[in-house]
Amino acid sequence: MADQTSTTIVSFPHSRVRPERRAFRDLGLGPLARQLGAPAEQCTGHWCSRCRGIWFGYLLEVTCPQCGGRHG
Repeated sequence: MADQTSTTIVSFPHSRVRPERRAFRDLGLGPLARQLGAPAEQCTGHWCSRCRGIWFGYLLEVTCPQCGGRHG
């Protein structure tokens, strides 16, 4: 018999947080994106639930530039 794969989805903690339907703030760029002068097309948006806004980082930046939060 062939291996049977599980169809159970295990979510990664804090991987995605949906912003509420209300307006949100632009929290700016992360420090690495600012330092490198990364173009907007190369930055990735991240939601910060503490600040209720979106900030943009380059590559593997994970820390909100406003509050230092790392969990979305």
